Amino acid sequence: MDEKAIIKELPAIRKLVYGNLMETYLPFPIDLKASSRWAVEADVPRDTDSIIFTSHMYQMGSMFKNYEKYIPLFTKLGGSRMIASVGSRLIRTDKSEVERSNRILKNIYSMLLKSGINCGYLYEDEPYSGSLLLELGFIDEFMEYGRKLLSLFRSRGVKNIYTVDPHTTNSLTNLKKMIGFDIKFAPYLNAISGTNGSGKFVLHDSCLYSRFLGMYNDVRLAAKNAGIELLENPDVTGKSTSFCCGGPIGPINAEMSSKVASLRVKQLNTVSDSILVVCPLCYENLSEFGNVKDIAEVMA
Repeated sequence: MDEKAIIKELPAIRKLVYGNLMETYLPFPIDLKASSRWAVEADVPRDTDSIIFTSHMYQMGSMFKNYEKYIPLFTKLGGSRMIASVGSRLIRTDKSEVERSNRILKNIYSMLLKSGINCGYLYEDEPYSGSLLLELGFIDEFMEYGRKLLSLFRSRGVKNIYTVDPHTTNSLTNLKKMIGFDIKFAPYLNAISGTNGSGKFVLHDSCLYSRFLGMYNDVRLAAKNAGIELLENPDVTGKSTSFCCGGPIGPINAEMSSKVASLRVKQLNTVSDSILVVCPLCYENLSEFGNVKDIAEVMA
């Protein structure tokens, strides 16, 4: 399906994502037990007032790209139950990707504990942040879902949230401005200390962290404090000169998304063959074309 046809279907995409979120707290069906397996293995407590909020981003990373292929089909199916039935047959998450996301989340949790931060997890009750609505420009729907999200957290007695990715952090930041989201939250990279890491990498910045959330230097400081060496080139890794991984355009034009990712990897490889990312979606988009690691894979 070409770009014009996809754009024409944006209202259907909005209805699909918003409807699923309001019904299930998820943008599309996922296996919640599998998504929370990392927490079972790490023996993360339940029912605490401080939580790690994954928003299923690492767990769903590869699924986002898979679902992009079937957007035209899913927008025609209507209800979330029908989508769940068809989606479970069409979408398969690679076992190695599941194991990788589990390792990353367990490591993030371990780093928080090491930093003196005790937090729990909502397990199968964990919701999605709603970032797809925000990033596709469905602001009214995003705000309405945000109120539902805030109500859920309040009902569970949550007082502190530690986010693990830029999309979730950006969503909560915008909800704070838009609807008065009043639960304290912080990205884990700004909360951890005493970590150890190694290696030389060129950093692909998350657009959200570096440009919209003011964390360009924060990410570098976290890496430096862990002992990771970042190789810089102002034309490639500068705050105003680097560019997107191509992920956000995926739901509209998957082919263009891949072209952007390929070009970005070629740029980064002029600095180093080893690329470091701080976002699960950046990893999914770039790793097809180069040697990419998440920062939580190289420090502990």
